Amino acid sequence: MARSLHLNREESAQLLSNVILWLHAGSGAIWIAACACFVIAGLALENGTAEQRSFARTGVMRINQLAIAAASILLITGAVNIAIAAQQRHYHLRASFMVVLLVKIAIFIVMVAALGAAWRTAALTRQMFAHGNDGGIPSAMRRMVRAHFSIVALGSVALVLGLWLVGS
Repeated sequence: MARSLHLNREESAQLLSNVILWLHAGSGAIWIAACACFVIAGLALENGTAEQRSFARTGVMRINQLAIAAASILLITGAVNIAIAAQQRHYHLRASFMVVLLVKIAIFIVMVAALGAAWRTAALTRQMFAHGNDGGIPSAMRRMVRAHFSIVALGSVALVLGLWLVGS
């Protein structure tokens, strides 16, 4: 006999918890992937070329906007995940869980700071283009590549720590 599609309260809560968890992991993966694409493109483009200027003019902002959207979703779903985990454990969280959670929060803060640095540098490149001075683009691209690379590295650590949290 086919099971009814109606979910009871516990099943609904578990489904919502799973959706939030997948949104959280997915937004983290999207943020890391966007930054990885930036790093790959930034390293592949030769300094001072028309391709690098074109990427700096159009691609940088699109990637940064995607990263900001993913970071925002990550923040919201992370807060909801913490609330769900605390409630499921009757607000008795193990010390190891709290340490890993605090490390993840610290990593997130550093990642947001790196994204902010990349965003500010991208704004400077827009000013360079507006004033017809694109000589500083290679230097700006190097700074943005470093910022995005740090996001990829830190985000990868955060994803692994997230897997540990899910299993605990």
